Amino acid sequence: MVYSSCLSLPIMNYVAVFNRYLTEWQWLFLTVVVWLCYGHTLDVPFYLDDFSSIEENPVIYQWQGFGALWDYARLRIIGYLTLAANYRSHQFALAGYHWVNIAIHFLAGMAAGWLLTGLLRSPYAQRQNFSPRVTAWLPFLVALIFLLHPLQTQAVTYIVQRLASLAALFYLLSMACFVQTRLSQTHQKRLLWASLCLLSMGLAFFTKQNTATLPIALLLIELIFFSQITLKRSLLVGGLALLGLLSIWLILAKVFGYDPFSLQAMQALTQDTAAISRMDYLATQMTVLWTYIRLFFLPVGLHLDYEYLTLTGFLNPLVLFALIGHLALLAVAVGTIRRWPLLAFGLLFYYLAHSVESSVIPIRDVIFEHRTYLPNLGLAVVVAWALLVCLPKVWAISLRFRHLAAMIVLTTFLLGSMTWARNQTWRDPIKLWTQNTQLAPNKARAWSILGKHQLQKEDPAAAIASLKHSLALQQQDGNQQVDVIDIINLIVALKKQKQYDSALALTKKALSHPLSPLMKSKFLINQGNIYFEQENAALAEAAYQEAIEVYPASITARANLASLLAATGRLQQAEELLLQVLQLDPTNQVMQANLAKMQAALRQTGQP
Repeated sequence: MVYSSCLSLPIMNYVAVFNRYLTEWQWLFLTVVVWLCYGHTLDVPFYLDDFSSIEENPVIYQWQGFGALWDYARLRIIGYLTLAANYRSHQFALAGYHWVNIAIHFLAGMAAGWLLTGLLRSPYAQRQNFSPRVTAWLPFLVALIFLLHPLQTQAVTYIVQRLASLAALFYLLSMACFVQTRLSQTHQKRLLWASLCLLSMGLAFFTKQNTATLPIALLLIELIFFSQITLKRSLLVGGLALLGLLSIWLILAKVFGYDPFSLQAMQALTQDTAAISRMDYLATQMTVLWTYIRLFFLPVGLHLDYEYLTLTGFLNPLVLFALIGHLALLAVAVGTIRRWPLLAFGLLFYYLAHSVESSVIPIRDVIFEHRTYLPNLGLAVVVAWALLVCLPKVWAISLRFRHLAAMIVLTTFLLGSMTWARNQTWRDPIKLWTQNTQLAPNKARAWSILGKHQLQKEDPAAAIASLKHSLALQQQDGNQQVDVIDIINLIVALKKQKQYDSALALTKKALSHPLSPLMKSKFLINQGNIYFEQENAALAEAAYQEAIEVYPASITARANLASLLAATGRLQQAEELLLQVLQLDPTNQVMQANLAKMQAALRQTGQP
C-alpha cells in the first residue's frame, strides 16, 4: 500500500495540473490535429469558381479601389476583400490562400467551442447538472468534430469557398457574443458584448447571404437556454427577431437599389435561377437534406459536383417520406427543449442554418457540400451530447477519463484520417475529377473539368475524349448552347494533337455565334495560336490584334502578339506591348522577366 500511495501521488499531481490547464491543452491539441489534416493542402490548385472569382477576376488582380469591389460583390464584400488582400500579398501563389482558409477554419472551430462553453453556463443548461468533466470536455468535442469532419473540407480546401467558412466564423462569433451578453453581470460588459455581437452579425451578412438567419439563431438561444417560455416572452423575443430580419431585408434592398416593399424586390433578391420553381426546389431539398445528414454520419462518396435530379411536387413519394422524416426530427427537437436543451438546439440549429439554401430560394446547383459547413455545428452538438451525456446514462456508467480518452482518440483517428485522405485527393485534380465522373457519370461539368485538367497535364488525347463526352451530355440535356469553355479547351487539345483543320473549323463555327467580348477574344487568341504554329505570321497577327480590339483588357492577347512580333524581329513593338501588359498587371513576374529579356535583346542589336 505504501508503494501504491507513493506512485499515485505524482499521478494525482499531474491530473491536477492537467485539469488546471485543460483549455490550453485542448486548443493546443486542436491546433496540431488541424495542421496534420490540412497542412498538406497548401499546393491544392484552383477549382471551378476559383478561376472566375480570383485568377480571372480584374477586381482581384487589378486593384481598382473599394468601389469596384463593392460593385462586383456587394453582399460578399468582406470575403472578396480577403481574396484581394491575398493577391496583393503574394499574387497567385497558392499557399497564402490556403493558409488563410485553414486559419479561418481553425478560428471557426474555436468560436464553436467558445459558444458551447457559454451555453453550458446558461440557466437551463445549468439545470441539467452536468458533471464538471462533461462541462470541460463537451465544447472541446464539438470543436473537434466540427474541425476534423471530412464534410468540411470543401469549405476549407476549395479556396473561394472561404466565403462559407468565413461567414460561419462571424455567425458563430455573433452567437457566442450574444451568449456572453446574456451572461454578463454589469452594464458595461453587456454593452461591450452586444456591440461585438452586432459587429460580427454585420460582417457575417456582408460575407455570405446564408447568414440572414442569424437573428432567428439568437432567438433560438434565448428561448432554449435563457428564457422561461411564456406567451409574453415569446412575443417579445420573436418581435425582436422579426425586427432583425426586417433590418436585414431593408439593407439588402438598399444595397441593390430596390424598393424594399415591392414584389419586384422580393422576386429579384430571393431567386438565383428561374429554371427551377420555388416549390420544386423546396421539394428537391427535402431529399438533399437527408443526403447531407447521411454524409455527416457516413462520409463516404464525397465529391465536388453532384448529379442530382430536380424533383417535382410534394406528392412524389420520395419527397413525402423525406418531409415526414424532417418533421419527426423537428418534433423531437421541440419536445425536448426543456429536458434536453442541447439536443433541441443542435437539431433546430441544423435546419435553421440550412434554411436559406435549402428552402424556397432556387439556386442553380441544388446540392454542394460546402453548404453544410455552418449547419454541421448542429449535428456536432448532437453527437457530442449523445457521447458524453446520453451514452453513459444508457449504459449506466460514470463518465471516466479513460472513456473520454477513448472517444477523443477514436474520433480524431476516424475523422482525421478521412479528412487527410480527402484533402490528398484535392491535391490531384485528375484523381478528384476522375472520381467525380465515376460517382456522377452523367454530370457534363465533371467531364468538362476533367478534360481541362488532362489538357493541363499534357494528355490531349484523354482531354479530347473527356471534352467530347461533356459536350455530348450537354446536347442530350437539350442545351441549345453548350459551354464555350469546353469548346475552347477542345480546340486547344486538337491543336496539341496537330489536328489544325478540326481546331480551326471549331473556332470558325464558334465565332459565327454571339459571344461576350471576353469569350470572343479567347477564341481569337486560340485561332492566332494555331496560325502561329502553322507559321502563318500574318493571320496570327491579325487574330491577336482583333482579340485586343474586342477585349482591350486582354493580357494574353498582348503577350502572345509580343512573342510573335519578337519572333519576326519587331522588338520595339514587342517591348511596347509588354509595357502595356505590365500597366494592366504591374505584378506579373512572367511578363517582367519577358520584358527584361526583350530589353536586353534590344541593347544587343543597338536599338534604343
